Amino acid sequence: MNPIALILVVGTLPSVVCTLFLIGHRARPHPSWAPRLKKAWLFVLVLAGTALLYLGARYVLVDARDAGARLETYIAAVTFAPCIVSGLVTLFLKP
Repeated sequence: MNPIALILVVGTLPSVVCTLFLIGHRARPHPSWAPRLKKAWLFVLVLAGTALLYLGARYVLVDARDAGARLETYIAAVTFAPCIVSGLVTLFLKP
């Protein structure tokens, strides 16, 4: 198995889970969750920002003639899409 794909998936899943906790906190607030949700909010934003920077750098640095590198960039974009969407959602659901 490709370790890069594993890293992408393992990095994306916590972002989605943290976002679901933020949404759940908005629906039914729990005061005991507040300190953890602030850390979760920052984690999701940092991860989403890192994903956007990585994809932007790959887009700029990949040679247009290299089909394999373009395919890897598209796969990374699809893998990071939930992470980036989670980051956008957390911007509106700040705890």
